[in-house]
Amino acid sequence: MLKELQIRDFALIEDLELSFYSGFSVLSGETGAGKSIIIDALSLLTGARASSEVVRTGAQRAMLSGSFLPNAGALALLEEWGMQEGEELIISREISMGGRSKCWINGHLATVNQLSLLGAHLVDIVGQHDSQRLLRPENHVELLDSYGGTSHLSILEEADKLASSWLALRAEQKRLQSDERERHRRMDLLAYQIEEITGAHLQPGEDEELEQERSRLANLDRIRQALQYAVGMLGENQADGQPLLDMLSSIETELERASALDPPLEPLTQRYVEVLINLQELYRDLRHYLEALPADPGRLNAVEERLDLIDRLQRKYGDSVEEILAYGQQAQEELAALENAGVRAEGLEAECNRLEQEWLSWAEKLSHGRRALAQQLEQQIQVELADLAMGDTRFQVQFVAEEGQQPALGGRERVEFMMAANLGEELKPLARIASGGELSRVLLALKAILAKAEQIPTIVFDEVDAGIGGRTAVKLGEKLRTLGEMRQVLCVTHLPVVASFGTHHYSVQKLARENRTMVKAKLLGPEERVLELTRMLGGSAEELVTSEHARELLRRTEAGLGS
Repeated sequence: MLKELQIRDFALIEDLELSFYSGFSVLSGETGAGKSIIIDALSLLTGARASSEVVRTGAQRAMLSGSFLPNAGALALLEEWGMQEGEELIISREISMGGRSKCWINGHLATVNQLSLLGAHLVDIVGQHDSQRLLRPENHVELLDSYGGTSHLSILEEADKLASSWLALRAEQKRLQSDERERHRRMDLLAYQIEEITGAHLQPGEDEELEQERSRLANLDRIRQALQYAVGMLGENQADGQPLLDMLSSIETELERASALDPPLEPLTQRYVEVLINLQELYRDLRHYLEALPADPGRLNAVEERLDLIDRLQRKYGDSVEEILAYGQQAQEELAALENAGVRAEGLEAECNRLEQEWLSWAEKLSHGRRALAQQLEQQIQVELADLAMGDTRFQVQFVAEEGQQPALGGRERVEFMMAANLGEELKPLARIASGGELSRVLLALKAILAKAEQIPTIVFDEVDAGIGGRTAVKLGEKLRTLGEMRQVLCVTHLPVVASFGTHHYSVQKLARENRTMVKAKLLGPEERVLELTRMLGGSAEELVTSEHARELLRRTEAGLGS
């Protein structure tokens, strides 16, 4: 149930706070006074989409806040989200000029989607567009299913789950069958690519190693020449004397003799000996390296050809050997999947047949349930419409079986509401015969019935009394008051007769102050309510006849309720 509503800098509203109570509450005011702005604010708190246009001119942001007493469905969601904080539920929303929106549930940041899910358990806003929804037969089955409550909806959910699975598998099966030629083309291409990659016998990192080897082989003559010079200088006789290592060895001999005569020279002599040993080892290593240099003149051509092969594969399959090998692995996996497509198609057919049989069983349960619900709904609609001055109306739920027996979302039949508004007329589709006033009353009758099944604590009617007057307006007011005994009902209305049935009456006014337009609303006391009903009757406070008429409306309402 809605307890409090706070609105700041929203559309024409600068600052507004309203308290709401159980029962039937009425909001009235001149056309354009801002009644629907209040309803729009409530719809935003329950998940409607917002735009920056709702921010009041001159303000940076609009702030909305509502206090609710949640029902069991809302409490379950709050507990699931970890947002339950006591018995009361506080929802807040901020809309900035940049179009950004922030939402809070009991002080926790929330998403608009969460507001929408939660709002579905809190408030049902019924506007004139809902009357238009009645004109579309595709909405009738949804209303009938809602009337069945959770037990019936669980059957629909199970049937739709099976239908969704069947449709997905059937789509995959058709794709496999229709793409048979393309599948074989793809398999041939993959087989060629796999053979090309595997035939190359690539090794990870091979391209880098070959690049290094190519650079070495291309400069082999220079490398050999440098090594020959170094080896020759160190260990071979020179034209002008001994090899360098022999000369260095003689130096070692002289130093050892000197250190024997001068012991402090011993450390320096030892350092020299270590250097000489390192040079001798280096000489041997250089000579071995020189001897190991490749002598095959065709090796460079082989390396070049191998690198050319890798380059061609890189242009097709990846920038490195590792990427080429990864592509080859993916191609093998895809080829295996395509080769198994025929087996998969056979398995899909068996699975489709199984799902179809299960769906038929659940769809049959759904159809039986709908027909039983239709009989109950027809009887209750007749009673409700009689209360709304449509006692001669006949209402019937018509079923039209869908062609074929294949699984489909929504069951095996289409549902359409049929009506004959007057005696002697044949039943015709609701969309073809109902006037605006009749549609409003049928909608109200449906809401009165569905309120028991849906368990939504607050129902808002936004000018659904359009096209209604006279005695019918009295019946409408009585029905709304009766509905208010089961649920909290808010109604925006221009009809004084309907307003007189409200247990609470709010007046909404548009005022001009300091060159700005603003909207104000307040809960009316007894005398203020008489003045507002007088205005709605087209009179003024000075017109005693009209004022007395307003008082008489209130007296009749109270007398009728007390009898």
